[in-house]
Amino acid sequence: MSLKYKLLASTVAGLLLSANAGAVVLGVDPARAYAAELEDGTTLTDPADTVSFEVGYNFSDGEVRYGRFACTDNLTMAGLTVSTASPDLALGAINGQGTSAVFFSMTAGASPGATADDVITVDATNTLEDGGDVSCEFAIYDQPSQAQAGGANGLVYTTGLQPFIERVPGFVFEFEAGDPDQGVADVEAALGSYMGFTPINDWANFANFRFQEVAGVLKADGTQVTIPDIFGGDTAIIVDGDFSAADNIWLWDNLSANWYWDSFDDDSASFTGVTIPLDAYLQYDVDDVDPIQESEYFATLEADANPGYVVADVGPIRIGEIVRNGTQLQAPLVQLPQGWLSRIAITNTGALARPYSLEVMTETGRTATVSPSTGTVPAGGTVVIDLADIVTFSHNRGTIHLNVAAPDNQIQGLYQIVNPVAGSLSNHVMVRPATN
Repeated sequence: MSLKYKLLASTVAGLLLSANAGAVVLGVDPARAYAAELEDGTTLTDPADTVSFEVGYNFSDGEVRYGRFACTDNLTMAGLTVSTASPDLALGAINGQGTSAVFFSMTAGASPGATADDVITVDATNTLEDGGDVSCEFAIYDQPSQAQAGGANGLVYTTGLQPFIERVPGFVFEFEAGDPDQGVADVEAALGSYMGFTPINDWANFANFRFQEVAGVLKADGTQVTIPDIFGGDTAIIVDGDFSAADNIWLWDNLSANWYWDSFDDDSASFTGVTIPLDAYLQYDVDDVDPIQESEYFATLEADANPGYVVADVGPIRIGEIVRNGTQLQAPLVQLPQGWLSRIAITNTGALARPYSLEVMTETGRTATVSPSTGTVPAGGTVVIDLADIVTFSHNRGTIHLNVAAPDNQIQGLYQIVNPVAGSLSNHVMVRPATN
């Protein structure tokens, strides 16, 4: 892998790139990226994990100096050789094999002698001792003991520490922003409110994520690392969320093939043996029996690493949600003061009776209950609810959240507080979240 000719300073970088089969030119090239998942103690077999650099010093005829090539101590080098294409520079025996730093003599020939733009190439069997990045430097010293020790004493020239190896995650398991991440349960579904999705009744694709290798990240032999390289057959993707209305679910993939569950219940689905790249949505098929519930969905990668790799589980990550397209209304501040009536009125202008549910929220450290929390608004009618009959607040105030299984344009709500003795009252139209 060594160069076979002397290089002019003005062309050294470009020629090194083409002639040295991918060697890292210190201070010129970016670091070579290896998968962070490679286990500690991995020995590289990459033919391009070599290093080249300019000598950086003009020798006098016959001058002897001592070179030191040293990397951070998370890389050890065995079977190391140093070579140069220059006929004017002789390199001596290598001292320090099997460590992170070696030194050797450098002897200049007769005129014209070794010059700063002569190039040395280092080739070794490199072992990654931990998961950190590796930097290396070349330096020239006056004496062999100084080259062995390193540091400032006797230092003639140094490249300074320069990037050689970078440890980069070899895969991603992440939500893919910009793709559809929401399924909408339809209040007007053919079989009843929220018994199907919109725009397609029977199913929805949502909750998207990517499980893919990162381009340009290498395994030990210098080729692209892949998902099957890293992950073994017991790798599983677990999706948590509400599946109580699901008849079937799977991962609908844009890259290869769909991946079916091996188990699922009302709260979770498991997809085991995923050892291929996925660019996937969660597909949810309805059972035509149960109403679809609002829910967020989270995915966890339970990793089974192949020999030679170490991988931690990833997640849970949020990958999507199901929402309902019915009516939501809020009374942000509801009070139950002594001597006052506090009530809400729900009006349904549609042709069908509609079920509703109530939730109460309070400030931190305070409590509230509501019972009964459900009811029905008749078609073309109004329901008035005296809050004192169904709600208790520990501090006589809180928030009422109303859900009605009806199109938004058919339902209105009003919060009213009345003092029957004084004859005073206050009316507040209930707000639609995110619209006021």
